[in-house]
Amino acid sequence: MINKFPIHNLRNAEYFQYMQSALVVLDKFGIDRENLEPLYEDFRQCLRDAEIALAYEKKNEKVREKNEADRYRDRLHSKLFNYVKSILYDERDSRFDNAQTVMRVLKDVGNPTRLAENAESALLVTLKNRLEPYGAQLDAIGARQMAEALDEANRLFIALEIECRELTAAQNINKPPPMGAVRKQADAIYRIVIDAINGYARVTSKKEAYREMITEMNVLVAKYDMLLLTRKTKNQNKKEN
Repeated sequence: MINKFPIHNLRNAEYFQYMQSALVVLDKFGIDRENLEPLYEDFRQCLRDAEIALAYEKKNEKVREKNEADRYRDRLHSKLFNYVKSILYDERDSRFDNAQTVMRVLKDVGNPTRLAENAESALLVTLKNRLEPYGAQLDAIGARQMAEALDEANRLFIALEIECRELTAAQNINKPPPMGAVRKQADAIYRIVIDAINGYARVTSKKEAYREMITEMNVLVAKYDMLLLTRKTKNQNKKEN
């Protein structure tokens, strides 16, 4: 018998990986293809839909990540600007002249946080290049690390923005079905197939023929069952601590 486990507790990516692996085993042994092949084909289609739905979810996650990166670089620019500005409140501060030089560059380049994302990216690159000759001044006022952090945040945003564009281009124009709907359909097909195979396995004459297939499926089930058990244990330990 193929063992059952709480498959609904798998996260979407884990669920997709499990179902892919299960289909590989089912295709390998081809149990009762004459009657079950339509279900196998429906199962394949569900996995194709799941792959598209996961890609859509990944895109949405990347968009959220990109938006947070955009907000973070805005905050870092404000941090740098306001830090330099704070020094300029005191003309007797030993850092005043160097801060004035850095502030001149910041004002000449302009405020990138008011621009569209791509324009902001370009302006922050310009700011980095314009500040490079003034490394000594940045060091003198203790702002080099802030400027470098801003540049790193901008480079991260640019990389994420490229990823988002590539994911969008790779997807179909039409919005795919949500992963929840795909899982519901795949679950139903999976249960029918597994129940049918378990039913055949009860027939004495078929037990030996199905033994290897059932063993492979149970190894797969055990692997993901252990994954869920490990996660549950970790969550319990966190609550206790």
